Amino acid sequence: MKYLVIGLGEFGTQVARELKILKQEVCVVDSCYDKINLFKDEFSNAMKADCMQLQSLKEIGVDEFEAVIVTVGDNFQASLEITSKLKESHAKYIISKSYSDIQSKFLMMAGADEVIFPEKDSAIKIATTLANRKLFNFVKISEDYGVFQVKLPKSWLGKTIVELNVRQKYGLNILCVCNDKKEVFVPDPGYVFNKGDTIYIFWAVAVGVCCGVSNYMIALIGTVFIV
Repeated sequence: MKYLVIGLGEFGTQVARELKILKQEVCVVDSCYDKINLFKDEFSNAMKADCMQLQSLKEIGVDEFEAVIVTVGDNFQASLEITSKLKESHAKYIISKSYSDIQSKFLMMAGADEVIFPEKDSAIKIATTLANRKLFNFVKISEDYGVFQVKLPKSWLGKTIVELNVRQKYGLNILCVCNDKKEVFVPDPGYVFNKGDTIYIFWAVAVGVCCGVSNYMIALIGTVFIV
């Protein structure tokens, strides 16, 4: 698949690199010739263009990419205009980087299909994992959903999923169970939990509870995943 990254700051460059590692076709664009010159050997499809101009977007062919990622640094006005013009140019899917909740709202209004707020997302992840030592990792999917990597509670040891009835009791779904010997994806109800198991769970949270996913999830994890 083809992806377009607009803006070669640290974040945009890393996104482009990760897409390249995943064997995706990546085109990178920046208005600064020095940046394009710096990355031209790393990215075969790198070009200088002013993406605030509709003509530039048409020449790039933004409607041919699976998604366009707008990461133009701290210039919010440019980000807003580029997002709006991408929408006008019929880009299939627009992902715009934001630095605040207010910016996120304006970017969505301008036409972004998805807004990313890396600083906030990283802060939520760190705070959530620190606040509960039973939580190894956390990926926020939306304000209402998250995937959590947690340590097996001692009270679950030797019991089956159906015995524990976790879906009915806590509204969570077990996606995967891992230990040193194996990984069991979507374990069946008869799976017996063993010592050393790590669990990946998907949790749906009611909209509007507390302040988004983090506080409510921490409270639930503290209640459910006790030693």
